[in-house]
Amino acid sequence: MKNPDQVNPYQSTVKKTDFGILTTLVSEAGVSTHGSISFGDKTLSANYVYDKRGTYQLVYTIIDTEGNTESFAEDNGILPTLFLSSAQKNYVSFVPYHPDKELEISVPVFNRDSTELPKGNRPFTGKFIGTTNQFSIFHEADIWSETKPDKMLSIEFKNDVIKKKHNIKIDLPRNNKIFINNGDIHLLANDKKGWLHRQIDELGNVIRERLVSPNKEWFWEILSLSFVENSYILCEEEGKISVEVITPDLQCTTTDIADIENEFFNTWQPVKIAEHTFTVNFNGEFGNGWLTIKNDELLELFYSKNEKGYRNILTNEVLPMEKKDMIISSLNKTGEGSYAVIFYPSDDRKTKNKELLILNRKIK
Repeated sequence: MKNPDQVNPYQSTVKKTDFGILTTLVSEAGVSTHGSISFGDKTLSANYVYDKRGTYQLVYTIIDTEGNTESFAEDNGILPTLFLSSAQKNYVSFVPYHPDKELEISVPVFNRDSTELPKGNRPFTGKFIGTTNQFSIFHEADIWSETKPDKMLSIEFKNDVIKKKHNIKIDLPRNNKIFINNGDIHLLANDKKGWLHRQIDELGNVIRERLVSPNKEWFWEILSLSFVENSYILCEEEGKISVEVITPDLQCTTTDIADIENEFFNTWQPVKIAEHTFTVNFNGEFGNGWLTIKNDELLELFYSKNEKGYRNILTNEVLPMEKKDMIISSLNKTGEGSYAVIFYPSDDRKTKNKELLILNRKIK
């Protein structure tokens, strides 16, 4: 297959702030972002870059921790999903242009010279979760259905080449959160009697399970989940943020960590940036933000409510932005204790967004 061609679709500015390096990318006619992922100690972002005629091209942009960027254009594909292979190489699934069929292929993002064009599969709309020894794992839950089981896609690798894609239905209960650690796949779901914690293999078979009786009825995200170590689960009720700590013998305690006075509307999969340390972004009625937690200790909490930027609730410091109402697109690890956040301005629906902002930050 042909490698993506290097292009230069943005005007770039880099600014050093007290919070990290802030890069602004401006396109001539418009840009929309479609996810990011770690690329070694850099960030790899997938975006649609538009021209003045309204057509667009899929562009991969690499951003290093100093804010420098390189971009490469995909000449034949849309609907990208970035992921890592079991050997931690960067891959992408996308849909090649075809007049009659919409089939998805999965290929390396770069270094494709020895890659043959694979056969397409029906697109999987779930999210990349992580990797085990031989598999890349994706998960999808239908939040609008009370009966449909969750789906899992396990892409099997052999000798660093995709061998087979396995589409799996996960046994009920549905609407699980999924967590991978040391090659083990864990699920956590609200059950009628509590929280059901299961460990499954790459084909969906249950290895072991237990029922947790927590202090909280609902949870938002898994920070860590284990049968043999303490588990840490992110919870929130009416703006009061807490961590439910579950011991191996099923003792549950609640650690209150912050009160932002406004409930979460959504949270996204936590990103592990260091041992026992996770960063997760959220949104609500009055803004969005992100927080970093080590076990059940809050290290930082940035929130945009009433700010033209983001205030760290713990220190009262403000990361200023030129525009109000920024949207957080994605967040990924760049190094030990370091991460990148990608933002774009809220669209007024009359003009196409032309900017992406990337904050490279290191926890002090």
